[in-house]
Amino acid sequence: MFYGLDWQIIYLAAAGAVGVLLLLLIIYIGVLTHRMGKLKEKYEFFMQDETGKSVEAKLHEDVARLHDLQDSLELIHKTQKDIMAVQNHCFRKIGFVKYNAFDNIGNNLSFAFTVLDGKNDGFCLSSVYGRNESRIFAKPIVDGKCLYGMSEEEKESLDNALQYTGTLDTVQKD
Repeated sequence: MFYGLDWQIIYLAAAGAVGVLLLLLIIYIGVLTHRMGKLKEKYEFFMQDETGKSVEAKLHEDVARLHDLQDSLELIHKTQKDIMAVQNHCFRKIGFVKYNAFDNIGNNLSFAFTVLDGKNDGFCLSSVYGRNESRIFAKPIVDGKCLYGMSEEEKESLDNALQYTGTLDTVQKD
């Protein structure tokens, strides 16, 4: 006996207290489970896009698409390098000068025309117009220099071609 109390009553009181605590715990777990269910519903609602796919699935698709775009970009860069290499072998720089070769013949019908590739190799084509005849000369250009003597107009045409940026600008001499 515990100060005049029967042990059975103490055991029953303790069992009742444990039972009440257990009941409160079960209720608390039920409330938490209910709240967790609501949070899960909200989470699933917010984690879906307009088509019903989850954001995670959408993210995986976007990452896969990024990898495809990366591969495409690398292919574009490779193609661009190939085009640049080919373009260096194509004529792309132009110089053109019209002039009057002889004082007694007008209209600036003589010209010097220079065409160069990306390595500054090409030719200079000159036409000298006279009253009775017209002569055409072609001179090779290697690395931006002519192996033969050049007139002032041919030199100017070559300089124009070396400085050419994409637009044809005719220069007339009087």
